[in-house]
Amino acid sequence: MATLLAGTAAACSAPRHLIAVGPDTQGPGTDGAIRSHRIFIATTRAPSSESGVFFSGQRSGKLSFASVDVQIPPNHVAGQVERPRSLPPDPDRHFVISNPQTFDGKGLLSEAEAVVSKMPRDERKLLIWVHGFNSTLSDAVMVLAQFVEDTGFDGVPLLFSWASAGRLTSYVYDINSALIARDAISDVAKTLGRSSFGSIDIVAHSMGNFLAMEAIRGGSQQNIYDSSGKLANVILAAPDIDYELFAAQVSSIPPEKRRFFVLISDDDEALRLSSFLARRPRVGNVGADRLTQLGVNVIDLSQVKDTSSIHHSKFTDAPEVVQLLGARILAGDSHTTKDPSLLGQGFIVGTGGVLQLIE
Repeated sequence: MATLLAGTAAACSAPRHLIAVGPDTQGPGTDGAIRSHRIFIATTRAPSSESGVFFSGQRSGKLSFASVDVQIPPNHVAGQVERPRSLPPDPDRHFVISNPQTFDGKGLLSEAEAVVSKMPRDERKLLIWVHGFNSTLSDAVMVLAQFVEDTGFDGVPLLFSWASAGRLTSYVYDINSALIARDAISDVAKTLGRSSFGSIDIVAHSMGNFLAMEAIRGGSQQNIYDSSGKLANVILAAPDIDYELFAAQVSSIPPEKRRFFVLISDDDEALRLSSFLARRPRVGNVGADRLTQLGVNVIDLSQVKDTSSIHHSKFTDAPEVVQLLGARILAGDSHTTKDPSLLGQGFIVGTGGVLQLIE
């Protein structure tokens, strides 16, 4: 446990607040092209005037809406976020976050819909991303931008950022922040369900799954979960949720609407520590058979090799996993359990809705 904490702390020693602290534009790079992604943000974080922060780890009593641009370095490697080790970031080598803007709710929706307004309605895709524990706004923005870049996602990415303190020692604060954000994320989902987007995907990571599933459970109990019929995929990556709590959350959702893909890995050191502290198993590292009994799809990443020492972010760190999820989202439909679109990508479909990487 001490080794895990020390290693994670070392990984976090680089600057973590990177919004508008570098150049506003990226040079043309070796291929003459500037690659940039606009990330929309809905957040329960409190605004901050501190350099690089934009929105802090403090909780706000109201939702805020914003956007930033993330420029990708010309030599970006799939599965990596090229972060600076010191400031300012170098646009030829690092991700650069620029152009922070704030909106009211209607303004953000108008801006987001304008991005896809010229597309046919059934091709207007929205991706809602919910980050995990120990995450600053900059952390979450860059990982989402990396995912968009590596998958080729061509819709609108929207980050729902709850008030994580961004500290390893703030686990209890973070889980309470996630609980506080339940109504806010539900309000965002209702608004987006009435928008002009044709399909909506949700990707949640780690503790963000706890928030996403609580909002889904609440919506199901009010008979408004996916009432628009636009929800395509719900991807739950390395869920830091008590298994019995997850079973209760899933039980409130009609079986035909349990279109979840749960990403697990038996070498996830972060979830191993969480399980030790809670004295209860976490969803992200329980056996696949226990999850498929709940009527959800499982993607077992135990054999996937990634770059992280704690193996908690394989869904973005491992290029083959990023490509798998990108193919699933770009396909825009998840109504089948045994999914033929995943064949031929290094994965096979096993019994009970289990997908497993073949080395």
